[in-house]
Amino acid sequence: MYGGISLIGWFHTIIGTAGIISGIYLLVRYKFINIWSSLGMFYIICTLLASGSSLFIFSATGGFNDAHILSILTILAIIAAYTLDRFSLFGFLTKYLKELALSVTILFSMLPTTAEVLKRVPPKNPFVDLIYDPLIMKFYISYLVIYAVLAIYQIFLIKGGSYNDK
Repeated sequence: MYGGISLIGWFHTIIGTAGIISGIYLLVRYKFINIWSSLGMFYIICTLLASGSSLFIFSATGGFNDAHILSILTILAIIAAYTLDRFSLFGFLTKYLKELALSVTILFSMLPTTAEVLKRVPPKNPFVDLIYDPLIMKFYISYLVIYAVLAIYQIFLIKGGSYNDK
């Protein structure tokens, strides 16, 4: 352990941070996550590795918790996006559902990341002690509003023809 974080915890933190940064960049720059671009693939791989590795981290959390559920939902959203990309299961709705599934993975990643950072920073006197602290809840609400605005924006872009999924 270094800094109170296990080796798998450091792996999870580093790969998860790379995933979040690349995902946010993709959304800001391109408005969508193209899973077939090199950066899109990097995002997906980092996110899958971070989500998968989180399922083996119990020392910091004391057991299976909400963050683990979000990891499972993230993995399922990525599987759904790939399935929707390959098969037009829902007709014209398929591309909407695929893009919303991909962008929600960032929301699912940001929620436990924010809580974990605020529970550890600054090292001697962290901002919060509990996951349900009002400060964390304010971040969660902000992220949810940002995701809702982004989702609506993506829907309008797809509907307006400003969408290229390959």
